[in-house]
Amino acid sequence: AHHDHLIDMTTGKVIEFVDPEIEALQEAIARRLGYRLVDHRLELYGLPIHE
Repeated sequence: AHHDHLIDMTTGKVIEFVDPEIEALQEAIARRLGYRLVDHRLELYGLPIHE
């Protein structure tokens, strides 16, 4: 199944996730721009929050 990635920039760890809101937003953006989305890739790069 499709999933996206969050990459921890300190360790290189890759966290796979699925978010229906992000999926719907990507579809809506493609439609608004006059396209039918057939595939995509999303990679987020982050640093841990230390509290």
